[in-house]
Formats: sequence, C-alpha cells, structure tokens
Amino acid sequence: MAMDAVLKQLESRIEELVSAFGESKKREADLAAQVKKLGQQLASESALGDRVSEFEKQRDELGERLEKVLKLIDDTLAKTD
Repeated sequence: MAMDAVLKQLESRIEELVSAFGESKKREADLAAQVKKLGQQLASESALGDRVSEFEKQRDELGERLEKVLKLIDDTLAKTD
C-alpha cells in the first residue's frame, strides 16, 4: 500500500510539472511575440527620429537663408535712408 501512495504522489507531481512546463512554454511564446512587437515599434520610432532630424536640418537651413534675405533687405533699406 505504501508503494501505491508513493507512486500516486509521484504521478501527481509529474502531472504538475508537465502542466507548469506547458504554461511556461506558452508564456515564453507570449513574451517572444511581445519582444517582436516592441522591436518593430522601436524600429518605427527610429525611422521617425531620422525624419525629425532631417526636418530639423531643413528648418535650420531655411532659417539661415531667411536671415541672409532679411540682412540684404535691411542693408538695402539702410542705404536708401
């Protein structure tokens, strides 16, 4: 009888371990999907950051050109006074 009890406990413990293993594999798959999604989001944000940098560069170039035009206008107006 004692051997039956030990075998039943062992069988119960094996079933618990198999169940826990299945849950851990499911959790692993969920985390892998989440990592993939976050990687894609990071890549997208990186691309957006590159576009923002390009727009800032264009803004700075336009600002410099505008300053040159304004200086030219100011110089012309100063000569006419």
